[in-house]
Amino acid sequence: MKVYTIFSLTVKEVLNELAELMNAELTENFTEYSLSIPSELGEGEIQGVNFPNGVGMLSFKGIFKQEVAFHFKSSNVHPLKFLYVIQGKLNHSIEPDGERRAIEELQSAMISTYYHHGHIYKFPADEEFFVQTIEIDRKKFQAHIEYHLEEMPYYFYKIFADIEGVNPLFFKSNYSLDISRIIYEIESFPKNGFIRINFLGAKSLEILSAMLSQYEDDQVQDAEQNILRKSEVKRIHNIANHIDENYASFKNIDELASQFGLSKGKIQQGFQLQYQKTVNEYLVNIRLNQAIRLLQEGDKNISEIVYAVGLSSRSYFSKIFKERFKISPSAYLKSLE
Repeated sequence: MKVYTIFSLTVKEVLNELAELMNAELTENFTEYSLSIPSELGEGEIQGVNFPNGVGMLSFKGIFKQEVAFHFKSSNVHPLKFLYVIQGKLNHSIEPDGERRAIEELQSAMISTYYHHGHIYKFPADEEFFVQTIEIDRKKFQAHIEYHLEEMPYYFYKIFADIEGVNPLFFKSNYSLDISRIIYEIESFPKNGFIRINFLGAKSLEILSAMLSQYEDDQVQDAEQNILRKSEVKRIHNIANHIDENYASFKNIDELASQFGLSKGKIQQGFQLQYQKTVNEYLVNIRLNQAIRLLQEGDKNISEIVYAVGLSSRSYFSKIFKERFKISPSAYLKSLE
């Protein structure tokens, strides 16, 4: 295993030190730094940027030919770290012989260590990885805010007020769909230089806000959480498929929450993000599409069709049918004759 021991703390200094250790070229564009992973070690890039408010961004993307560990070993207080594993996995520990915690694909971790402890990121061999981190120097961050930390909820205050590094924290969860969106926007942003740096500065605060919202959401039981995780998107598609197949017998969203293990808030959020509809709007759309099909087949009268698509009121059916198709069901039926 190849181990790189790093004594710097700021993103700029970390990348400068890594460039020397790896004998790699470090490039800079409007304070955004990038180094290419040497070919004998693998391929990919390590990139980062610092902002005046104490927030930094550092990313690792590529593949290593052997196991590689980055040991951040400064004896000073380390930044508060938010890690997002977009692809692959890494193991985190605070000492070489300490407990290793796996952070898997689509997971995030909020990590703070004792002032005399550091961080070790261990990447496996021959597996593609993409890890994005937000690094916060809490002392600098405090100097740039205009409110008192005491105004924060206590669970935030305990984390951000700890400039001496006396309250260790390791909090892991599946990161939200909102965080996934922000990371994608960072990756796909086409501009460079001054425009990109300003964009990254804004996005670093946006992703921090999203992570804190998720952390707050994680303080309650799963059934009460309202923020959809990236790993839960598949269940939203499964729910949509379930509605597609069971539209006639569908009862309510409580049934979906119980069957698929997601809160009602997450289900509604997922449908808005994936289909731009509420669950009810999605269901009504399916029922109306089926009603048109049945009307065209001509085997059932309107009352039978109302029952077949899972509705109990002919007047309600006529109302939503006319709103959607700008014609009443009876008029549409006559037009087919």
